[in-house]
Amino acid sequence: MFIRILGIIGLLVLPALACAEDAINVEHMKFFESKVRPLLASKCVQCHGAEKQKGELRLDSLAAMLKGGESGPSLVPGKPEESLMIEAIHYASFEMPPEGQLSPDSIEVLSRWVQIGAPWPEADSSHIRSSEKTFTDEDRNWWAIQPVREPEVPSTGEGWARNEVDRFIARKLEAAGLEPAPEADRYELVRRAYFDLHGLPPTPEQIAAFVNDNRPDAWQQLINELMESPRYGERWAQHWLDVVRYAESDGYNED
Repeated sequence: MFIRILGIIGLLVLPALACAEDAINVEHMKFFESKVRPLLASKCVQCHGAEKQKGELRLDSLAAMLKGGESGPSLVPGKPEESLMIEAIHYASFEMPPEGQLSPDSIEVLSRWVQIGAPWPEADSSHIRSSEKTFTDEDRNWWAIQPVREPEVPSTGEGWARNEVDRFIARKLEAAGLEPAPEADRYELVRRAYFDLHGLPPTPEQIAAFVNDNRPDAWQQLINELMESPRYGERWAQHWLDVVRYAESDGYNED
């Protein structure tokens, strides 16, 4: 009878112990992720990570710490007093990080982490990445981050180029062995302007008004008029609304 009672008690106690252990593990992982990992990333991995390993030592994974470097394993789980890393951050023998000793709070964080067994997420097979960003020469040459410079306008397009854009186009045409197309007449111009800016053809009256407009700046006046119209906003807003996938539709109503 007594043995049966002990067995029942054991069955009741074991799940409780397992739950308590799980709770401890969760707290340890939270401590590691919130305190230890950021500290290792900001203070250790620049010199002891994937790209650089001073003293053949890496501190970006638990396996690497246990393996150690030229001076041996960097930590002994559960024994901060025997861990070389803890000794080094106290400046007892080595002085790490060399640019300045960690704050007392940071030293306490790493010491406590080793004391509780140096928990590390088992599912996390990745290494800690340095908080210092790698910026290569190729990155520095990326067009979007180049200083803004005035481009050198080519001298091509003599006789027909009316602005700098025309001269750049002329240079490409010459490089391809091509000649510019003949200048459009007024009938063609007004149709192109309306189709490009409003998306609709001009009326016969609008065509006639432009064709018969003798002002020197008739073309510029037409462009200004078209761009000031609500039709211009409707035309180009449609393209941007398509980009952001805007739609006035219920979908399921097949409308």
